[in-house]
Amino acid sequence: MKRFLKFASYAVMMAFFTVALSGCTKKTSTTDARATKVIVWSFEDPDVWKPIVKDFESTNKGYTMEYVQQTLDAAYENKVLNSQLSGTGPDVWSMPNDWVYRHKDKLVPAPTAITSKVNMDEGYVQSIKQSVQIDNNIYALSASAEPMIVYYNPSLIRQALSDLEKSTVSGVTYERISKMFDPVPNTWTNFAEAMPYLTKRDGDNISIAGAAIGSDNVSYPQDILYLLMLQNETKILSDDLKLAMFSLPSSTPVGTEEVPGKRALEFYTSFANPKGANYTWNESMGNDVEAFVNGKVAILFGYDRLLNVFAQKYPTFKDYATTYVPQVNTEPDKIIDYARFNAFGVSAITPNSAIAWNVVHGLATTYSSNITSASRLYGSYKYDSYEIGIENRTGNNPEKLELATAKAFQKGRYPGDFDANMRNAIRAVNKGTLTAQAALNQAADNITVLLRKETW
Repeated sequence: MKRFLKFASYAVMMAFFTVALSGCTKKTSTTDARATKVIVWSFEDPDVWKPIVKDFESTNKGYTMEYVQQTLDAAYENKVLNSQLSGTGPDVWSMPNDWVYRHKDKLVPAPTAITSKVNMDEGYVQSIKQSVQIDNNIYALSASAEPMIVYYNPSLIRQALSDLEKSTVSGVTYERISKMFDPVPNTWTNFAEAMPYLTKRDGDNISIAGAAIGSDNVSYPQDILYLLMLQNETKILSDDLKLAMFSLPSSTPVGTEEVPGKRALEFYTSFANPKGANYTWNESMGNDVEAFVNGKVAILFGYDRLLNVFAQKYPTFKDYATTYVPQVNTEPDKIIDYARFNAFGVSAITPNSAIAWNVVHGLATTYSSNITSASRLYGSYKYDSYEIGIENRTGNNPEKLELATAKAFQKGRYPGDFDANMRNAIRAVNKGTLTAQAALNQAADNITVLLRKETW
């Protein structure tokens, strides 16, 4: 994400917020229509919000709600901030979960009336707390969380198994490999072993890729790397968010030291290394989603929102299914997934912070089903039970079970630059200009500078 406002704009904006929050501005009259209206900006179709608006207005007499559909594009953040400067912005607005820390100074934390009803540890899945709770304050809530999942092409997997059965491998080997594809490998060890059987290549040239992974030209390269880092027990940032730690060594159970972040980066980039056994993807394959739709790649990493892309852009494409991302450790308490989502926060300049927070709380509870039914996701609250064992990670409905084990983390005030530095590290290793350790060192140094910046 690029920084959308120059330093001067942020200086003006922060000066505005300081005055607004100090109480020095003219108070809004209770007869002013704006004082009895809650404006909400989010990304769902207006029809999704009609019952929410109706219920809100019937249970909050004297208040009205105005929903304004937005598009989460490169202009959205700038649009929100400019609207707040002009005093015409939303009271409640939706943002990516890694924006919450970035914009916490422009958000009203949840009041006691809300926090007394919200138990972040027992009531919500862990990725919510990891994104919205800062210094014991809750700055946003979400109706849902969206774990990373695997999309796969059943036809390509069946063809790979058929080719293997016709080959000279032993029956024992065929049986072992075929068990991995049920429906796809559920561990990264098996995933790597399966790539040569799924990949069709002539030297460095690939005609069919086993998976879109390994380079920075796939849809979510940094997210897959974060997943691998978390699964490898990498401490990504210091607790005070002042130091990038993913390049540093940590002690192992046997008393040695290693760099788990390096291991994650080396493993990720191995799938784009023509000299390695895992080689299955390169930049010449082009866009990973188009390659998947065109039957050029068997496995794709993405989020549930990709279903909308298929439906809208590729309506005739049906040869796919979804399942769980692979794991490093299969012990139930070591299974880790990765999530991203949009969260609702309350603008610091709203005249209606109490009622606006009631709306946000309602979106995470009472109105959650309205939002999740439209997005086909599950609610962010914890369900009564989860079957977390690796043996339960089968079938084509991974989102609900992954919610229990999905993690997220705060990236500081520059999440877009954070992600860009991680993509640059991947690219440097792919190009051979830096070793994995050197690439991580460089990314960590750059990110630490961003974490410690005192000004915009």
